[in-house]
Amino acid sequence: MKDHSKRPFRTTFLVLLTTLLGCTQQPSTQSTKTTSVLAVATTSPTMTEFVTRMLGTTTDVRLIVPAERSSRDWRPSRTAATELRDAQLVVLTGAGWEPWSERVSLAPTRTVDLSGAIKQFLIEVPDAVTHQHGPDGAHSHKGFVPHTWLSPQLLLLQLPDLETALLKAHPDSRETIQREAGRLRTSLQPLASLAADLRTQLQEQKLAVVTDGPEFLYLLRDLGVDPIRIRWPVSSPVNAAITEQIRQAAQHNNAAPGVFIINSRRPIGAEQPAVDAGFRVLRLDDLEQASSEQNAVARLTSNLRTLQALTAAIPPTAPQ
Repeated sequence: MKDHSKRPFRTTFLVLLTTLLGCTQQPSTQSTKTTSVLAVATTSPTMTEFVTRMLGTTTDVRLIVPAERSSRDWRPSRTAATELRDAQLVVLTGAGWEPWSERVSLAPTRTVDLSGAIKQFLIEVPDAVTHQHGPDGAHSHKGFVPHTWLSPQLLLLQLPDLETALLKAHPDSRETIQREAGRLRTSLQPLASLAADLRTQLQEQKLAVVTDGPEFLYLLRDLGVDPIRIRWPVSSPVNAAITEQIRQAAQHNNAAPGVFIINSRRPIGAEQPAVDAGFRVLRLDDLEQASSEQNAVARLTSNLRTLQALTAAIPPTAPQ
């Protein structure tokens, strides 16, 4: 006769052994996570790329804003807010790019606002911030233009603050940070010089420029251009009111060659009212969204090369 009383004992023993093994394995899984890697939270693709480059591939750098979302229109979830508060360093663009930042209670000692280095150069316009609430459509209000990353000159002014913050947060990577910061300066300086050269050319040609929004104002200021600016949020399709703004802008050109700058994020065909009004249309990249095809410096270069090709195609204005 078989002794069945031992079966429950074996079963209980196996369950207990499995439980103990699971408990002993859990800490080892957690221990594989590296605690020495700096966690950096960023809010724009350009600064995400710069920080990643300056700290190296082993550093944990995360764009906290979801892909294809603008930081201006985003509100952190509870999880995202916790990640921001816990990050060893938070890199803010400032100038209104993160209107949610004051509600997250970020630690000042672990936060760098890069607009602090360029406060005197910030541009304020009546419709810098555009929102849409309910069925009433988009509306705008006064604020700073946040797209400071489109100006190579402003990026060069911000780079020391970014470098200092990274050195403070990650002193073990001093050599890498300083080396890559130097390389970034070397990459950006020719762009600032090209912008200065274009400024001279544009002054000679007296090119009349119209832009579809405030995004490119810092870049155009680098070129010495004070454009006519219509109010056309990127999220809004072409309508009769926008077409009328474009028509009125064309009337201010006084027979000078007119250029209409349109955001490259707009769909193909959105430029047709500008074409119909006689403008030469130019699509520029606002770098609000990340690109898998080009890095930020290459995209900035593309903007300036496009402007350079345009100015070369228009003969200088004959002296009066």
